[in-house]
Amino acid sequence: MSRLLAGAVLGLLSVGSVQADDSGSHAYSPNSSAVEVRVGAVVANNSGRECDPRLVVMRKQFDALFPYTSYRLVKEERQRVPWGGQADFDIPGGRYVLVIPKEFKNGRVAMRVLVIEGTRSIVETTLSLRNHATLLVGGPRQPDGVLILAIGADTVAQ
Repeated sequence: MSRLLAGAVLGLLSVGSVQADDSGSHAYSPNSSAVEVRVGAVVANNSGRECDPRLVVMRKQFDALFPYTSYRLVKEERQRVPWGGQADFDIPGGRYVLVIPKEFKNGRVAMRVLVIEGTRSIVETTLSLRNHATLLVGGPRQPDGVLILAIGADTVAQ
């Protein structure tokens, strides 16, 4: 397992308390009408020691999970979607992220996440993330570093 992939797996556990969920369940939450999905694209490298001011609260997690010294938020977007709906996010490198919130159970948001490059899915998984938590996933190399995705979800009350 590569160091970057290992960091991403650790990120699943320490930042967002994520659990894989391939149960196929499609139950929606009775307590909320929608989910606000957040996706941030962070470029990480070792060209300095800067940390984007918008990422300062997550600096310890970045440092614990990834072998880089500099983190810059290059894109951040939020979309409110109904349960079972989908949120699409363009990310650097001609890719996009598709998030489909499935259910809210025991304080956790289950969602399907796909990263698409061209016409093919390069990542496809279902996960369960604590409400209001953020998942960090290390990704592909960029001309100026490595892309890290920050994916989060917040239930929206009726």
